Amino acid sequence: MGSLVDKFPRSSNKNLPYQRITKILLVNSDYESAMTLKESLEEYGFKVHCFTNIFAAYQKIEKSKKVNYDMVLCDFQTSSTEYLVLVKQIRELSNTVKIFLMSSCEIGDSVVRNAMIAGVNEIIKKPISAENLNIILQDYIDGIKNPLDSALKI
Repeated sequence: MGSLVDKFPRSSNKNLPYQRITKILLVNSDYESAMTLKESLEEYGFKVHCFTNIFAAYQKIEKSKKVNYDMVLCDFQTSSTEYLVLVKQIRELSNTVKIFLMSSCEIGDSVVRNAMIAGVNEIIKKPISAENLNIILQDYIDGIKNPLDSALKI
């Protein structure tokens, strides 16, 4: 017998009533923000594993030698390049994981370029509502978004 796939009601596309559970690795240094976002994403049926330290997330992936997530959401400050280490590590292990960076900071062209070269699928400008974030994630799940067409979300 094959593996069972858990199903949840789909919130963003009423024409497709069920979806496979999407596993998300969430990295956000602010604990309260991380928990709020985790809870919001779980309300949309995502399974979220949260880290408040980017190096702990890196070590978790390095130890397992594989990426056990469908998507990665990483909050970052534009003055830091630590996120690039995590993105590059994930890309070495998986080309199919969708990687999103989220920031409330002003994002310059060089940051966008470096992120895209490293393998980021999309940069999301905060603040963003849980509903709008869900729509972005669902577009990637449904294959509506082409990873090569990544653009800065405002």
